[in-house]
Amino acid sequence: MNNTYKKPGQMKAYLALAWYSFRAQTRNPATFFFGFIFPIVFISIFGLIGNNEPQILVGIPTDSEPENQISATLKKQSFIKIVDGDIASLKDKLTQGKIAAILYISKGENVRQQVDLTLSSGLPQEASRIKSVVTGLVDKANLKNAGVTDPDIFIIEKELEGRKPRYIDFAVPGQIGFALLSTAIFGTVFGLIYLKKALILKRMFATPTKALTILLAQGTSRLIVALAQTALILLMAVLVFQFYLPNGWITFLQLMLISALGLVAFLGFGYLIAGLSSDENAASPLTNLVTLPQFLLSGTFFPTESLPTWLQPVANNLPLSYFNQAVRKLTTEGGTLADTLPMMIGLLVWGALMYLIAARTFKWQ
Repeated sequence: MNNTYKKPGQMKAYLALAWYSFRAQTRNPATFFFGFIFPIVFISIFGLIGNNEPQILVGIPTDSEPENQISATLKKQSFIKIVDGDIASLKDKLTQGKIAAILYISKGENVRQQVDLTLSSGLPQEASRIKSVVTGLVDKANLKNAGVTDPDIFIIEKELEGRKPRYIDFAVPGQIGFALLSTAIFGTVFGLIYLKKALILKRMFATPTKALTILLAQGTSRLIVALAQTALILLMAVLVFQFYLPNGWITFLQLMLISALGLVAFLGFGYLIAGLSSDENAASPLTNLVTLPQFLLSGTFFPTESLPTWLQPVANNLPLSYFNQAVRKLTTEGGTLADTLPMMIGLLVWGALMYLIAARTFKWQ
């Protein structure tokens, strides 16, 4: 009698484990709520809120005349926020609806100063208010020099086509990141802890299945769920709230690719916490320590520019911040995949670091 035991192939084990993990996720209420229901509810709320900008953003090029009373007075206004940068980047922001106007002051040929005011057609109310303020400041400055034959300051007004910004355009990228990080950490941590406590991992090790195969199967199942989350969020945002995709399906596919890379990076945090924790009580504080600061500081619900200046360098370099910045680079800014490369490198560096630590600290029992 031949008692030779034939070892199953790693691919067969991988597919079986991935299918089991996928079914476990679909039956997990936490995964369903945080991955699908929660982002959809937030998108619906943000889409109905509309846009309430507390300040009017005005761009002043770095090579604008520094010593002038017009820009100095504007900087003192509480309802105006000055945005610095070169003229090309400011024009990009104006056409994207990020700023309402560009104010450029230079020396004229026959006058002491020339004021070039470029307004955004996408922000008519803000542009009209800025125009009124700047015109008033120019008239006031000229009245001080009433004895001069020609006015000292001339204003030249222009208008560029601009897209009206909406809060939904900011909220959708944040909700995609929220869903992916939740799936990668909460689903992975508590899923693997359950396998530990139920001694399923121990039984798996009694088979020829390799540890890497187990983790790859877990990751693949979560990748499928993550892509479904991203697709659902984007489809609802586009069909219901006319979310802006600059290049249509091309942008959609680019977002799916970035979401897949983001999920892979975020999984490193999930594996690290799951490896260090033996039960739910030990895992909960660690998961909250990793997720809550990122949800609050990474531009998920509000821009990082709203944070205190000293906190912004930290907030802008969190893993979820890199992901949110990359998604908004493709959507609200109309950039390309090449433009997202610095953000994705930062995100993947975070992920690689977590995988390295997890590989050295993971406890299977």
